[in-house]
Amino acid sequence: MLIFLGMVLLIYGSMHLYALSKVWLAFPHTTGLLLALLLFGIIMTFSPFLVWFTGRQAWHGATVIASWVAYTWMGLLLLFCLFALLFDLAYLAATLFNFNWPLSNVASLLGISLLSLAMLGYGLLEAHQLRVEKVTVTTPKLASGKITIAQLSDMHVGAMLGDTYLDRIVAKLNELQPDIIVATGDIVDGQGDDLHALARHFQTLKPPKGAYAIIGNHEFYAGLEHSLRFLNNAGFTVLRGESVATGGIMLAGVDDPSAGSLAQDFSADMRKALITAHQNTFIVLLKHQPRIADDIPFDLQLSGHIHGGQIFPIAFITRLVYGVDAGLTQLTGGRLLYTSRGAGTWGPPIRIFAQPEITLITIASEKK
Repeated sequence: MLIFLGMVLLIYGSMHLYALSKVWLAFPHTTGLLLALLLFGIIMTFSPFLVWFTGRQAWHGATVIASWVAYTWMGLLLLFCLFALLFDLAYLAATLFNFNWPLSNVASLLGISLLSLAMLGYGLLEAHQLRVEKVTVTTPKLASGKITIAQLSDMHVGAMLGDTYLDRIVAKLNELQPDIIVATGDIVDGQGDDLHALARHFQTLKPPKGAYAIIGNHEFYAGLEHSLRFLNNAGFTVLRGESVATGGIMLAGVDDPSAGSLAQDFSADMRKALITAHQNTFIVLLKHQPRIADDIPFDLQLSGHIHGGQIFPIAFITRLVYGVDAGLTQLTGGRLLYTSRGAGTWGPPIRIFAQPEITLITIASEKK
């Protein structure tokens, strides 16, 4: 854990060093400017720890303020570094091909800053442009008719997801009127939040075939008992290495493996039940990360975790790590994986070319 934190601080500190060096180059070099940049860089590098500390103390108001300052800055810094890198590459290309670079250090700083601020504003708006993605799957395993499942993932309910946006999500779910609602992890985010009050928003949801949830990595980070209490109060049945038959299909849910020894895996009885049911029952596996376990039978796996990259071009990184993009992926043996972009944000409260979503999955019978 200490090694991980050390790497995070090294990377985040290096981003500050790179960005603030652009400010240093654009202005006259004075001791006052140097000290101001160093102090600002140190404070903002460690600002996420202030969020963690206020959250641990259950200082909700302070956590909200600290979160918005620290994580909005994080988003701006990331965008600034990306645009600065593009400017540096353009300058390098101009130098290699003997072109005269037209921008001074001051003009470059101004251009990078304006582009970063504009993209930050766009990202703040896109993070609230909730859309419904509709997916239809046909199967001979469903006796007749169809069943609809609304998938909610990666909301990160906490200090930065307000009541207004949460009301919009719940209203949209009620409008869709799905037979089943599933929450595929990272619904909870923080410890210093009034989650009991936030859970009330979900209590208006009454899907006829039930509401089910699984544990993602952030439910463990927030505290397992804390998270389970929220999910139960919100009306979800939490599937932890368990399965349930409902609406002519079988739902199975597993804990996120990142929790290590705290995660609850499939029990032997459940694994046996799934293998037996696999021949004639459509199995929907709820698994937070879009990784495939070939020894677990399923027809459709619903996952989240990667947020569709959340901030372009991070989607290229998640594609390399997980081997899938957000959306529907055809797997071997006729199996399917749907990976949600999620409904909330983690870290910076922005999304760029990765709109938040609720997914409405229709499982329809091929039988006449």
